[in-house]
Amino acid sequence: MQNVDWDIFRIVMAVADGGSAVAAAERLGVNASTVLRRISRFEEENGVRLFERRQTGYTPTVECEAVIEAARTIEHSVAGIGRDLLGRDLRLEGRLTVTTTDSLLNSVLAPLILEFSRLHPQIRIDVSVTNSRLNLTRQDADIAVRASKMPPETLVGQRVSGLAFAVYAKPAVAEDLPSGRRLKLRKASWIGIGEALAASPVGDWMDRNVPPERVVMTADTFVSMRDCAAAGAGLTVLPCCLGDRSADLVRVTPPIQEMESSLWVLTHSDIRSAARVKAFNEFMSRALRGMADLFEGRSVS
Repeated sequence: MQNVDWDIFRIVMAVADGGSAVAAAERLGVNASTVLRRISRFEEENGVRLFERRQTGYTPTVECEAVIEAARTIEHSVAGIGRDLLGRDLRLEGRLTVTTTDSLLNSVLAPLILEFSRLHPQIRIDVSVTNSRLNLTRQDADIAVRASKMPPETLVGQRVSGLAFAVYAKPAVAEDLPSGRRLKLRKASWIGIGEALAASPVGDWMDRNVPPERVVMTADTFVSMRDCAAAGAGLTVLPCCLGDRSADLVRVTPPIQEMESSLWVLTHSDIRSAARVKAFNEFMSRALRGMADLFEGRSVS
């Protein structure tokens, strides 16, 4: 094998994980043409074929599986070095990547992150908003502020609050609902939950309680679902911290127990002693714990 640009390993893993050059390009922040060009060049220079191009996507060849295995070993080693260095850093300066969801950022986190930045101007916060769980072991992010019933064992942190969910609608939509709780849920028009959230407790509850024919549209984030409900599209499920702070919506139900989760501030055990990680975790945990009434659905009588 000729001298290798190690960046090709990131590209190969991204294509294998995403199943296409487009998905890999989105993950890496480059053009799909760049991904295809780099893979083709590697194949030509080394006399191997990395992927079978099929209608269903890109399938790794046997040769590619060996490349991916080596790439993941390198990735794990580099991430371990990064965590070790950050874990020994006692300075209240540098960068921190925080991953969270759009609903938490929109409802409460943005002003809290700003307040932390003003207290620690030498720490730069990079926010990654996604409903997918980033890999803190791989250092996709340093800190996660998100809902979970049971966080991965590799992560450490604090449970700061319960997290309640309820059904919301525009006032005019709520007023037109038939009487009777079961009748309301089964006869109303609904904004369904998109694929990114389908496997969540909210998705499970909607599968059991909302007839498919009553779903008039779907959205793949809670903020998008809120916006559709505020436009009058129908009922939707939202975390109470988002729904209760939406001036255009009212609660249709009390918090629904089957959808309850917990709010956590998490990091990898290797970096929890880093000064900037510790400072952020302590600040955010304290601030969020003080907002438990909002998260647990008690802010609306």
